[in-house]
Formats: sequence, structure tokens, C-alpha cells
Amino acid sequence: MEKQLLNKYGGRNLNKKLLLELIDDIKNYKEDKKVDKPNLTEENIMKVIDSMTNKEDKPLSDKSKDIYKRRAKNLNLIKVLEDLIKNKNNKDEVNKILKDIEMQKSKTLRKEYSKFRSLEDFIFLNQMINNIDNVYENLNEYVLNRINQYIQELIKLRTEAKDNKTSFDDLKIEWAEYLKKVKELTEDTKVPLKIKILFNLYKTYPLRDNYGDVLLTDKDLDDDVNFYNVKTKEYHLNNYKGTAKAKYGNKVYKIPEYIHKMIMEEYDNGNKYLIGKTKETKYSKGSLVTLVKDASKKYFGNQFTINDIRRSVVSYYHENKDIKKRKQLADIMLHSYEEAQRSYNREEFKEQ
Repeated sequence: MEKQLLNKYGGRNLNKKLLLELIDDIKNYKEDKKVDKPNLTEENIMKVIDSMTNKEDKPLSDKSKDIYKRRAKNLNLIKVLEDLIKNKNNKDEVNKILKDIEMQKSKTLRKEYSKFRSLEDFIFLNQMINNIDNVYENLNEYVLNRINQYIQELIKLRTEAKDNKTSFDDLKIEWAEYLKKVKELTEDTKVPLKIKILFNLYKTYPLRDNYGDVLLTDKDLDDDVNFYNVKTKEYHLNNYKGTAKAKYGNKVYKIPEYIHKMIMEEYDNGNKYLIGKTKETKYSKGSLVTLVKDASKKYFGNQFTINDIRRSVVSYYHENKDIKKRKQLADIMLHSYEEAQRSYNREEFKEQ
């Protein structure tokens, strides 16, 4: 105990605040429990990575394992962990080690405000501390808290950088213009029915890339597939990627009558999918990303993406609708109101 207190307080000018800290340390002092040293060999690190799981508690993919192993090498993980353990009671040295991690990517990329690019390294470091036996136990609260502080600060920096970028990004298409063009192409007999359905669906429910793997059926199907029930006129979104699934679960969208009539034409004509490549097949992986790009260029005279449609409607709602309507839209789009503000914010309504 005496050695630890001397290391911490030696050479510092004694004042009331420091004296209180010293008294508190003495009161709360506990003998460090002896713990085994961690096995910080390259072989063991690779074994740990191979045994790690993702957020769904499933084994990491081979691609993720390769990424983790490269990151361990680039980060010089073994030395970083050894240095943190060795210097855990030296705050200045701990901060120097963490600062070096933060600045490494910035120096490599030579970009202003790129410190947040080290965020993944800190998250990875934190993961390895919690996955390698006896590393966590050989560190102290200060080190663990500082790593967590870095993660939170870098998340904030990344968010601000994203806001700065999206604030000055022009919309590829204004929402009012989108609605006008969709009405025009819907009335145009030369436009394929599939295209009319596509853009009208995004006009009504501006989801992500969720319309390309949807079966047409006259009954409700299992909860692990997406389908449109032509009898109930309901679109069931059950299988979709991302964290939104865990938060929002299975969703049901009532399709307007005029869109339903177009869908029924496709169904009666033998089409298997809501928007398919052919009558029997869907687009690759059920993705309509390329279709939207190509069709927008052809029928709108301006190429845009699914995400551009979503940004357009959110921007319009922020400028013209009250908070209640904005939150209703966010629920339809399967993201939080706060996410909508953060991801789709534009400079002209930042002061609202």
C-alpha cells in the first residue's frame, strides 16, 4: 500500500483537495487479489479471435476474423496490452499509450478531423480486453474508464463529422418533385407496371431496400419471410437486416387501394414477387438498389438512390410538419426520430 500511495502522490504539492483524495484512498484501500498473468502470445490472440462471437452470439464470419486479426497486428495489440498492464498506475503513461492509438490513423490518413477513425481500434481493444483471459483483471478502473471515454468521445466526433457532411449535401430530388414525377409516371401507359409499383411504394412507405424479396400470396406466411397478402392488402416485413429488426420486430403495412390494384395485375399475371426481375425470379439477393438507380435516371431524368428518397422525405417533414408527424414518419421508416435528425439533417433547418 505504501509503495502505491508514494507512486501516486509522491512529488505533488499537498493541498486540501489532494489530502482528501489521499484519505479516501486509504479508507477504501483493498489488497489487490493475485490473478494469473494473461497469455499474450500471438498464437493465443488468434485462438481468442477464432472463438469470438457477434452481437447475435453467433461465430464470427471468416471475413470478420480476418479483419480482427489484421487489426490486432496493425494495432500492435500485444505490446499495447502489455504496456497498459505494466503502467496501469501511471496515468500519464496510460494516456500517452491511448493517445498514440488515437493519433495513429490521423497521421496515416493525413486528414483533418480524422481522429474519430481510430474508433474501431478502441472498440476492438475493449473487446480483446474482455475476451482474453485475465487481461481485464490485470487492469484497473482508471484504464478501463479512459478507454470507454475515448470510445464515447470518438463516437461524438464521428457523428459531428457526419452531420457536417450531410448538412451541405444537396438533395438529389426534392420531395414535392418526387411526388409530382411519381404521379406523372403512374398515369403514363408506357411505363412498366413494376416501375409504377416501385416508386409508389417508396412514396407511401419510404423503407430501406425492403421491397425486392417479397412474395405475393393469398394467405399469411411464416414470420421469417416477407410477403404481400393480396386478400388482406397487407405487406408483412418480417425479415430485414440491421439493428432495426431487434427494435421494431415484424411490421405490417396496409397498402393503399390504388397500389393494390396494380399489384393485383402483376399477381394475376403470374408474378411470384412483389417486384421481381422476371415472373419467377427476384433481383440478386433481393436488392433493388440498381433498379432504383437505373429507373430514376430513365423516368425522372435524375439518378438517385433509395437513401436519397428517404433523405428527401425526412427533409420535407422537418421543414413542413410538426414533431408528431415527424415521429410517425420515423416509425414508418424504422429508425428513431433522433436518428432522422442526425443522419438527414440539412443546414437550412439546423436552427429550428
